[in-house]
Amino acid sequence: MKPKPLLIVEDEIILAKDLEGRLIDMGYRVVDIACTGPAAIAATEQFRPDLILMDIRLSGEVDGIDAALEIRKSHRTPVIFLSAYADEQTRQRVQAVGLCKFLSKLIPDRDLHTAIESALAGHLA
Repeated sequence: MKPKPLLIVEDEIILAKDLEGRLIDMGYRVVDIACTGPAAIAATEQFRPDLILMDIRLSGEVDGIDAALEIRKSHRTPVIFLSAYADEQTRQRVQAVGLCKFLSKLIPDRDLHTAIESALAGHLA
């Protein structure tokens, strides 16, 4: 079976590369690492990933939630937000995106794998 293409959106390159390695070890294919909201939107258009793993706080004026909202205008790509920020206002903004899940950046590999597989199967909640 061909590995599922995933997009990482993370502005801290060390964290992005670590996540990329974890995902590859799980059998996924990382099509790109985007560091800004506009780069995430462009990478989604170019690579058409099956899933986006998106940080909420990104460099620049467009954060991960705003980028996901823009992506959702033309794509049904599910998004898993990985963030250390879990305040109520952020969670409400994430819920407004639709087809998304919110996880801590410190999630163990097995739980991350389960969340990815659930998202790819269309079971985000």
